[in-house]
Amino acid sequence: MAWEFAHGSDIGGRSEQQDSYSILDHLGNYLLVLADGMGGREQGAAASDAVVETAHTRFYTPHRVHPEQFLKRLCMEAHRRIRKLGKNHEKLSGSTVVFLYLQDKEAYWAHVGDSRLYHFQNDHLLYHTTDHSLVELQQQEKTFGESAETNQLYMCLGGSNAVEPEINAAGLNNNDLFLLCSDGFWNEIDPDEVLQQLKLPGTLQYHADVLIRTAAERGGSNADNISLLIAQHKTEKRLPKMVKRLFGRK
Repeated sequence: MAWEFAHGSDIGGRSEQQDSYSILDHLGNYLLVLADGMGGREQGAAASDAVVETAHTRFYTPHRVHPEQFLKRLCMEAHRRIRKLGKNHEKLSGSTVVFLYLQDKEAYWAHVGDSRLYHFQNDHLLYHTTDHSLVELQQQEKTFGESAETNQLYMCLGGSNAVEPEINAAGLNNNDLFLLCSDGFWNEIDPDEVLQQLKLPGTLQYHADVLIRTAAERGGSNADNISLLIAQHKTEKRLPKMVKRLFGRK
């Protein structure tokens, strides 16, 4: 399957960009990675960079394991790598991550923390990842009492917590679109707004730029770092039958 990609980031109101991302292509397979260094922790930027560097190293090294196993190994190796970074500092470094592996007509994804993946199909939201945050846990378990802070995570890469990456997969057709983003984006833009923007004229990159700018404007002077990756199935335009005959095609 052919894919079109768009990407971008904004520092928001922060003094440092602690998000990192990359789009990797190898032999027709793609790996998208987006990581958000933990806000308030030392070496947050170094931690998210370590996630992306791990992906670059392993994706281009021959690997014969199933994509789900590969993504789990990426998460665990990045976790160990960030833990080593933290040994030189009083506090542990940390990062969220969301991976998307595109292979033939299948997609696989893994995430740790509260960076999200959204899967759209035929202009409808099919799925989005569930944050590894205390507020999400409270909502799932329907607990009552004092509410947790929205940015308080119970699982991240590099932290003292146990890491159990959440991994999912889906078959693909001709109308799939995936969006990966950090919390600085999804806190300001909801899925319906994404769909509305994509219906307007313009390239995929233009739409990504508009969405990022809108998120930054809404966040104002206190805006978090914002990062966004979009992967959209690229429909091949068919030639008219008469043109096909001219080129000797059946």
